[in-house]
Amino acid sequence: MGRLVPNCEYERAGHESKNEFNKKATINMTGRKILLVVDVQRDFIDGSLAVPGAEAIIPEINGIKNGADLVYFTLDWHPKDHCSFKANGGQWPEHCVHYTLGASLADGLLDGLEEAKTRFILKGQNKEREEYGALAAVTASNQSLFLAGDEVTVCGIASEFCVLETLKNVFRLSQEVGFNVNVFLKGTVGFDSTPLLEWMAGNGVKEY
Repeated sequence: MGRLVPNCEYERAGHESKNEFNKKATINMTGRKILLVVDVQRDFIDGSLAVPGAEAIIPEINGIKNGADLVYFTLDWHPKDHCSFKANGGQWPEHCVHYTLGASLADGLLDGLEEAKTRFILKGQNKEREEYGALAAVTASNQSLFLAGDEVTVCGIASEFCVLETLKNVFRLSQEVGFNVNVFLKGTVGFDSTPLLEWMAGNGVKEY
């Protein structure tokens, strides 16, 4: 069963914790490999908003995650009355309601990962705002996720929505902070990946 609340501290994107995140891992350490896994949650795999073929990316992500120095997971974390739900006038079925099974990470994604190398970034918590991309409010001056010289690899669900919009935000940060970004396409799935591929080509973002 997917874990409803992993044994790590959840944080809102753009807000640092009271204790510095993974302080030991960031001191005197540059050129880190960071894996950013976007919304690989139960509702997008076999739940209310399932993306065809989503299960196939889980072993692909598991195959590279232990090679990363840090692994960040973004999570849709909606209140029951979120504006994106059809029942509230939105376009999507109810999905990833906070603390429900559907909002939990896919089985096995946390297996073998040390707590010290993982972080969780929540989005979609404001009931009045759609929020496809994580890190929208994050700037170079208010974040501790990325350092100059890092290599950040983005993957997840769904390619043309949350992955693309998160990638745009990470790419913007890469220009401000000075790190590299690529996309693990084997670990990414969507209804139509064309928008993601076109944006990558137009902005010089390479495949991992």
